[in-house]
Amino acid sequence: MSETMAHGQQILNGAIDPAIISFDLEGRITSWSEGARHILGWTEAEMLGAPADRIFTPEDVAGGRPAFERDEALRTGRGRDERWHVRADGSRVFTQGEMMVLRAGTGAASGFIKTLRDRGGQRRVDQPLRGSQDWAAAALGTGLVGFFDWDVAAGLVRADERFATLHGLDAARLAEGMPLAQVLAAVHPEDRVSAERLSATLAGRGEYTRQFRVVPGAGKARSVLMRGRCYEWDGKQALRFTGIVIDISAALDAQEALRASEAFNRQVLASSPDCIKVLDLDGTLRFMSEGGLRAMEIDDFAAFKGCHWPDFCHGYERGALQAALATARAGGRGHFQGYADTVKGNRRYWDVVVTPMLDAGGRPDRLLAISRDVTEAQAAGERIGLALDTGVVLGTWVWNVARDQLTGDARFADTFGLDPEALTTGLALRAAAAAIHPDDLAQVAERVGQAVSRGEPYRAEYRVRRPDGSWRWIEANGHCELDPAGEPTRFPGILIDIDSRKRQELRQAALIELGDHLRGLSHPAAIAAAASQVLGAALQVSRAGYGSVDAAREVIEIEPDWCAGPGIASVAGRHAFRDFGSYIDDLKRNEVVAIPDVRQDPRTGAGVARLGALQIRALLNVPLMKDGRLAAVVLAHTDAEHPWTEEEVAFARAVADRTWAAMEQARAGAELQRINETLEQQVARRTQERDGIWNASQDLLGVADAHGVWLSVNPAWTDKLGWSREEILGRTSEWLEHPEDRAATHVAVIRLAGGSRVADFENRFRTRNGGYRSFSWVAVPVEGKLFCSARDITEQKLAAERLARAEEALRQSQKMEAVGQLTGGVAHDFNNLLTGITGSLELMSLRIGQGRISELEHYVAAAQGAARRAAALTHRLLAFSRRQTLAPSPTNINRLVAGMEELIRRTVGPEIEVEVVGAAGLWPALIDANQLENALLNLCINARDAMPEGGRITIETANRWLDERAIREQDLAPGQYLSLCVTDTGTGMAPEVIERAFDPFFTTKPLGQGTGLGLSMIYGFVRQSGGQVRIYSEPGQGTTMCLYLPRHHGPGEESARPDLPSAAPGAGKGEAVLVVDDEATIRQLISEVLEELGYAVLEAEDGAGGLGILQSDARIDLLVTDVGLTGGMNGRQMADAARLARPDLKVLFITGYAENAVMGSRPLEAGMHVLTKPFAMDILAHRVTTLIAGG
Repeated sequence: MSETMAHGQQILNGAIDPAIISFDLEGRITSWSEGARHILGWTEAEMLGAPADRIFTPEDVAGGRPAFERDEALRTGRGRDERWHVRADGSRVFTQGEMMVLRAGTGAASGFIKTLRDRGGQRRVDQPLRGSQDWAAAALGTGLVGFFDWDVAAGLVRADERFATLHGLDAARLAEGMPLAQVLAAVHPEDRVSAERLSATLAGRGEYTRQFRVVPGAGKARSVLMRGRCYEWDGKQALRFTGIVIDISAALDAQEALRASEAFNRQVLASSPDCIKVLDLDGTLRFMSEGGLRAMEIDDFAAFKGCHWPDFCHGYERGALQAALATARAGGRGHFQGYADTVKGNRRYWDVVVTPMLDAGGRPDRLLAISRDVTEAQAAGERIGLALDTGVVLGTWVWNVARDQLTGDARFADTFGLDPEALTTGLALRAAAAAIHPDDLAQVAERVGQAVSRGEPYRAEYRVRRPDGSWRWIEANGHCELDPAGEPTRFPGILIDIDSRKRQELRQAALIELGDHLRGLSHPAAIAAAASQVLGAALQVSRAGYGSVDAAREVIEIEPDWCAGPGIASVAGRHAFRDFGSYIDDLKRNEVVAIPDVRQDPRTGAGVARLGALQIRALLNVPLMKDGRLAAVVLAHTDAEHPWTEEEVAFARAVADRTWAAMEQARAGAELQRINETLEQQVARRTQERDGIWNASQDLLGVADAHGVWLSVNPAWTDKLGWSREEILGRTSEWLEHPEDRAATHVAVIRLAGGSRVADFENRFRTRNGGYRSFSWVAVPVEGKLFCSARDITEQKLAAERLARAEEALRQSQKMEAVGQLTGGVAHDFNNLLTGITGSLELMSLRIGQGRISELEHYVAAAQGAARRAAALTHRLLAFSRRQTLAPSPTNINRLVAGMEELIRRTVGPEIEVEVVGAAGLWPALIDANQLENALLNLCINARDAMPEGGRITIETANRWLDERAIREQDLAPGQYLSLCVTDTGTGMAPEVIERAFDPFFTTKPLGQGTGLGLSMIYGFVRQSGGQVRIYSEPGQGTTMCLYLPRHHGPGEESARPDLPSAAPGAGKGEAVLVVDDEATIRQLISEVLEELGYAVLEAEDGAGGLGILQSDARIDLLVTDVGLTGGMNGRQMADAARLARPDLKVLFITGYAENAVMGSRPLEAGMHVLTKPFAMDILAHRVTTLIAGG
């Protein structure tokens, strides 16, 4: 609290009655007099900052009385009350009080002052004047209040000494009476009113209250509150006016100071980065500063208020924090450092101090905790510790400047080569300076002098000599401390190892300098000299040089070299590598040779004496290669043992590369000069060569603009296409392009115009004779033009087509070979089936003649069963032998094997036992089912042939997971596969046979019994399907052939649903069906079935007859026709012709061919369906009625 506030508080505390209390505009108590403590019982410490509501009764607070009094005072200048107030002990006291407004210098309301007087049990004030006088007398005793009496008629004012002091007036004159005008002159000019105006104000005979400022002479203006009333009245005007003035300056100053203090405190808390918290004694969080919210990354303090602060810590930190809280609760100062996470999970290191906040009795009431984020300082400390541990810091020192006494640690002593014990006691600065490189000593002395004279930070980079005589770069950092007189006293510092960095910087600078220097050189000797000088100086070696190498003769010719001093002899000239050892073998392999001691390396053992004669103890040779052969060497020598570092080798390599590049550039420059001398002849020769190639090339060569307009073409265009050069130039090739290729060609030209290269683009050009030839193009854009070359691939395309047809023929041949294998067994089965059919029919005829009708059903069932088995076998044979290529589709391999099982059994014969083992839950495969059937049948035939005396074939499926190990054996990508394996118990295969098993035309069967294409076709088919084929066999142990197929992850094959028709409904009124079949028996059967259903049936025996009916006006709801009709028009052609006149005609094709092979390459159109022979009549009836009904 400021001095003014303290002074005002002392004044207020001078009286015990009345109570004088001041408030701010929000109703918070800003001062509390001793009278207030006496009447109401609370101390000042308890009440400062408390709301005014505390001294009012609960019913008054509920009724809004405190706010009403403040509002009334603002409205009228004062507010009076006589009411009960509350004491600190809970009892009540009846008081008479007044509330008055405090105003700032600007006149704006700044707070309130309230006076209270204890009236005991009295409820009414009977004598207000005497009460006021009593109150005034009491107030006068405080030294805060002055009394005055104004004789209005005489115009004189009399007042006491306090009034005179407040106004800066003569107390003696004022006691005797002073004119009103002189009294008003002491009022601040801005607040002053005239005597006439004041008289007019009093004419109402009422009370008068006003706050204004007085200026006591040359003193500081003070704020006073005047209150008075008229005591004498003659019926017309006031004769006497008496009142008091109260010095309220201290109260106003206190309020202003309080506001300023609060604002200052808020600003301090907001700007401080520390986390400042107020805690209950148990550690419950009650307040956190704005800086604390930022530091702890808290967005909403309300969510954390009331939390237990130690819960923010864990482990050691939690225990340390609990101990700090306990220390503060005991009245001490708790402190610890440790880690704690912010609310957003960021780990920080904190320095925490906890102190008690004492109550009025001096006891800890709450706790103040201040946490400072010192994460960066902690990290810096850790880094310094690591630096000390890792040797980055080479020592620390303290130099007593006045005594010239240098002390340091052991690392400092080792760095400067000093005695550690002597350095601990203290040495003169010159002892350390003796180790500094002579070239660096002057700048070190200059910077030390600047630091000593100015007290500024010191930093210097220089070299110090190591015990082995080499130099190390260090960085010294320190600061000279000055005494109050500006004299240097103490100079501490630290040494940092910058040797690697500094040498790298020097080497980098040397490389830049070398590059700049080499750019101006063109003679090899000058280039070698410059490179040698830079290499030797940077590496601080004895000698550096460059030499050209004759690798065949193993001889080096060293250019004039760089030597460190007159004591080092030059080695320029020719030398044989083998005289110095065998390390040329490493150089020939383009390996850098770095030997730290030639006496210890076996590669130089035989040449130690010669090397010693040349003052070579350590050597570094960097090879330079040309066309894979050793061409030159960059070398460095030292006359002492030297362990070459990776950085030194890398630098030497960089110098060597730049030197070689400069040498090559110099040679290229010389060659360019030589070429320029004969440039015209070379240009003519090259032009002639280009023209020769242009004219002789059988490829189409041409240059076009960016739009594809031909600017130049070679004679091959005319040779290949027949068009003249004039017909081609000045236009694009669109008129030559095959219509189907124009769009793609246009896109290629656009790509070229956009800057892209086009390669292997194929299209067709029209020749003069009307044919087309195929070309493969390569074109590149260059400076807005398109340079194009096209190779005639017409013959290649034709050959590829012929090869494809031949391959297809071979596949079909292989398939038919397999069909041939089926013939014997199938013929036997068909004879059995036909015997069953014909026999049943003969017996039916016999029984009818005998009248034994009841036995007919048995023979009918037998004949129908045999016919169905024959139909199933026929369908399988047709599907297996068809030619067309089927697209891969999701296939259930287990279902495919089950469908092939009967065919396989009949093919391999009764001597072979066939076992099928299908894996449950087998994955689907995306495969050409027809080709897989062919592959499976071929594998089973091969297995049969391997068991001439009979045996067992096992067909097995399984799901496979192939990992990294398995794929190395299977030559597949890792993943999920399914396997289809065929195992026999036959003769097995030798390893050499397995190795060639998939070769085309390789077979172990006798001549004429095999093409040798079976396994090769299976292998090609499976590999194209993303799978693999593997053979597992040993002679005499049988063979297993496994097909591995990738799992298909899409939808699987739909389950086959047998056509189980219900009873066919009858025909609608007038519905008609046209039946066309060249087999009279079939035509008759179909007609009878349809007539029994109520259809009108029309018949025709060939396509021409059927088309005639279809082109008539006859009603036809459905056409039922065989596909293979006689008379030159098949069923499909007839249906297509009929649909020209009857576009909505529904058609049912019946055929004895495989269902998918019926239409060739033409798909069925809407409304066309197929039914394969043989078929049951009930199925036919159901299909007809369904189609006519719209199904």
